[in-house]
Amino acid sequence: MASRQVVRRDTSERPVPAAALTAADRESALKLISLIMAPGSGRKGLRLARADGEAVELSAKFVTVLEVAAGMVASGAGVAVLAADRDLTSQEAADILGVSRQYMVRLLDRGDIPSSKVGAHRRVKAADLAEYRARRDQGRRRALDILTADAEADGGYDAPVTPRPRRAAAGR
Repeated sequence: MASRQVVRRDTSERPVPAAALTAADRESALKLISLIMAPGSGRKGLRLARADGEAVELSAKFVTVLEVAAGMVASGAGVAVLAADRDLTSQEAADILGVSRQYMVRLLDRGDIPSSKVGAHRRVKAADLAEYRARRDQGRRRALDILTADAEADGGYDAPVTPRPRRAAAGR
């Protein structure tokens, strides 16, 4: 068996924007998800093959990565893959979290996200940012679960909806 050299390409600078995705891309992503989720597949034994017959068995972890990426593409979201050890600027990190750079700097100053300084510039590891985002999202889900449980306990979902009268605008 001939050895093959693995070439690592840094694709982190070339995200696929949502606007670049076609309906065919989304359809392919849906087919990939249904293939991965097929009954009896157990997320194991997924094999990727080229037209010339060369194939590779994909690990369960890699299948999970493909499933997540395919889910994003299927929903029409843009996709970017970052190396876990990649250093991000505070602006790049803020963009990923969907917050302002100033708020990102506050998170870094409070120690919510580990960071380092290169000269006067802050750097954040992509893995640390992903860990923070997972913690943040988990906290949000817990808060929503509590609100939902409280609303259900108070009969909020069973109560009929009554429209509120509109207030007259001031000065009219």
